[in-house]
Amino acid sequence: MKPVKLRTKVFRSTVVILFAIFLTMFVSNKYGYYEYKKQEQVTLTAEQIKQFEEDVKNGKNIDLENYLEKTNKNYQTKFSQLGLNLSNSIADTIEKGVNKFFGYISKFVVES
Repeated sequence: MKPVKLRTKVFRSTVVILFAIFLTMFVSNKYGYYEYKKQEQVTLTAEQIKQFEEDVKNGKNIDLENYLEKTNKNYQTKFSQLGLNLSNSIADTIEKGVNKFFGYISKFVVES
């Protein structure tokens, strides 16, 4: 058996990943997921327009924020927050270590 080259493995992996992405997009398009999401947005917009027109007709105070959908969602969980805190503390520790190391090395390089 001949050993498989690294380039061949990388190429095969890339082709498999691209095929999986294509298949996912094809299936979602075939079953109308994208159109459904767009139709949902249009329906929400139509409802917001109706509400706006009704408020204008009734003479209510108009504020743009009342008619826009809130899109600032926080998807962070306790587990992801823990991961972020751990990552930040590791990064800080490594940064301090690298700064100390190069500070120590600079003592030998810099002429006094």
